Amino acid sequence: MQLQDKIALIDFNPDDNRQHVAVYKQEQCDVCKEKQCLNICPTGVFKWDYQLGSPILVYYKQCVECGACRLACQFNNIIFAYPSGGFGVAYREG
Repeated sequence: MQLQDKIALIDFNPDDNRQHVAVYKQEQCDVCKEKQCLNICPTGVFKWDYQLGSPILVYYKQCVECGACRLACQFNNIIFAYPSGGFGVAYREG
């Protein structure tokens, strides 16, 4: 089973009223050459149009709360907090 197939099986309930993943200062992203957040996120939360040079967009509702983005960002420029109670990934045993 491929990673994307496994991700499709995750049960999560996004919080429409609270963005729990965000870019802190877009200016830091503008000078970042590696943009590791684009590569490390398994669900593609971060998007960037390199041809337009647009700001990095954050699709937080796709987040599966692995936290890899905040570890990969060399500038510590990603705000990450777990979703409010009742929202986010619902982990099940088995």
